[in-house]
Amino acid sequence: MRLFRSTLATATALCAVTTGVVLAQPAQPAQAAASDCEGGARGFRDHPDNAEGDTDKPADFSLGSVRITLEKGVYVDQQIAFGKISGRTRPGDNVWMDWRANGWDNSNAVSPWLQCGPFTVRSAGQSLTTPFRRTSTDPQYQFRVCGSLASDGVVRCSDWW
Repeated sequence: MRLFRSTLATATALCAVTTGVVLAQPAQPAQAAASDCEGGARGFRDHPDNAEGDTDKPADFSLGSVRITLEKGVYVDQQIAFGKISGRTRPGDNVWMDWRANGWDNSNAVSPWLQCGPFTVRSAGQSLTTPFRRTSTDPQYQFRVCGSLASDGVVRCSDWW
């Protein structure tokens, strides 16, 4: 059975390459959903889509005229992080934030990390944020921001912070 699956996977990949389809490995764990971090789930908190972090963005990248950032700020005297998509967005563009806690605070984590989202842009030019979560100086407690555009569907992620 294992040989059959391996052969089938190889044949599928060859067909994709032959027809010019690029298969991108999703940078996300299986079964991710916005509900994994909305409404206070797993220590995340909701906030407005026009929220801004401070001017020092831990991570950011541009996809043409769309900017995807990992923002940080302060909420009730604790540093927080959240993902944001802004710029000339289009309906169907996505943003999410991945969180992993391999150290002292991993009771709500999902191995190898928890994907907070995706959250989908509904109207042209809409800015959108993920819920936020407190950060830590523990090097095992990390965040990254990811996104994709409706125009190509390719998943891109920042480095872990």
